[in-house]
Amino acid sequence: MMREKTLDTLLKEGKAYLKGHNISQSALDAELLFMQVLDITRIELFTKSKMKISETKQKEYIRLLEQRAQGIPLQYLKGTQEFMGLSFLVTPAVLIPRPDTEILVESVLEYGENQEFQNIAEVGTGSGCISISLAYYHPKLKIVAGDISIETLKVAIKNSVRHQVQNQIQWIQSDIFGSFPNSMKGKFDAIISNPPYIPTEDIPTLMKEVKDHEPYHALNGGKDGLDFYRRIIQEGNEFLKSGGYFFFEIGKGQEVQVGNLLKNENYEMVEVRKDLSGINRVVIGSKRK
Repeated sequence: MMREKTLDTLLKEGKAYLKGHNISQSALDAELLFMQVLDITRIELFTKSKMKISETKQKEYIRLLEQRAQGIPLQYLKGTQEFMGLSFLVTPAVLIPRPDTEILVESVLEYGENQEFQNIAEVGTGSGCISISLAYYHPKLKIVAGDISIETLKVAIKNSVRHQVQNQIQWIQSDIFGSFPNSMKGKFDAIISNPPYIPTEDIPTLMKEVKDHEPYHALNGGKDGLDFYRRIIQEGNEFLKSGGYFFFEIGKGQEVQVGNLLKNENYEMVEVRKDLSGINRVVIGSKRK
């Protein structure tokens, strides 16, 4: 039988345990995991510091600490990640949404308002965070979102119901545009994608949390990291309206290469936008009329 401990004692032990396993932000992670176990706010961590913790909750907390110490991302342990002010369910079947991708969504919303977008497609939807955020903040949009993985789509569908935008989004299991029906050709005002863009040989150099736990197929962009951009631009040509737009998230230093891919397929690179760190992160291209 475990010895009864108070919240503050366990929290101190949790912080020390994660620090000892070289987990970055060990103190914050220990706090967030405890908040999840006890279903309390961060303020309550301190106002209820002398609260006695049951054996069941102690074991649950220790289990999560051990998993975090092994490098399992905090977001998978919590089961959620915030994006665009919304909370999304995440599992190891999907890439964890990043703040930098919000630049992609904001760009589409801005262009969509100015150009009066009605129909858009997303390739490689993952958790659905991009399409769902667009639908949530632009209620008149109709979106078709595809992903090659059925397990990934199950998470995205749950997230669309969670945010009550399921009627705006059609989900398709598809390898790029392979399963998009012919009736959708020439339909879309914009095609959006945050595709895998890490060169294969660079994946072993990524953080342990990423390379060992996030889905490999959502990271691997092929030898030069550009495989999916090539396919999306080539296959998407039939589905994009004349004058329509491509919106791509890119990896660091890929703006010139992606821009050249667009130009080679008779597209114009309209704009490059920077992320929160000042790195070029979004490439916007338009289909010549």
